[in-house]
Parts: sequence; structure tokens; C-alpha cells
Amino acid sequence: MYRVNLIMVFAILLTGCQQLLNGQSQPVVIKNGNYFTSCGGAVETWGSCNNKAMNICKNGYTTVSKEENVTGTKRELTFVCNK
Repeated sequence: MYRVNLIMVFAILLTGCQQLLNGQSQPVVIKNGNYFTSCGGAVETWGSCNNKAMNICKNGYTTVSKEENVTGTKRELTFVCNK
């Protein structure tokens, strides 16, 4: 029984780590006509947010706002696509 519980805990931890390392899976959403994405945490950088915006906007994008907390664990980018 102990071994089964240990395996389950290990599997859950691996799933959590996978999610942290795969920042591109965090969706880009539309709010009030603007696109919004986050790229916080220890693994992602502002470059991650910029890559997400470039993938959405084939003609480039204009930044509406960038927000980051003091620890750098929360980064949010709001942008609009260039026409």
C-alpha cells in the first residue's frame, strides 16, 4: 500500500513539474478586444510572453500593458495585433 501511494505522489509531482516547464500551454485569451497572456514563474520570462504574442499576431503586435510583481513570479502582457 505504501508503495502505491508513493508512486501516486510521484506521478502527481511529475505532472506539476511538466506544467511549470511548458509555459506555452498557458492560453492567450481575449479581454475587451485585447489579447492577454501570463508568463510568470521561475521558468518563463518576458520572452515567453513575447513569443506567445508573436505566434498570435502574424503582423506584429503593440503592447497595451505589462505587469510584473516585485518577485518576478507574476508577469502579464496585454496586447493588440497590428493590422
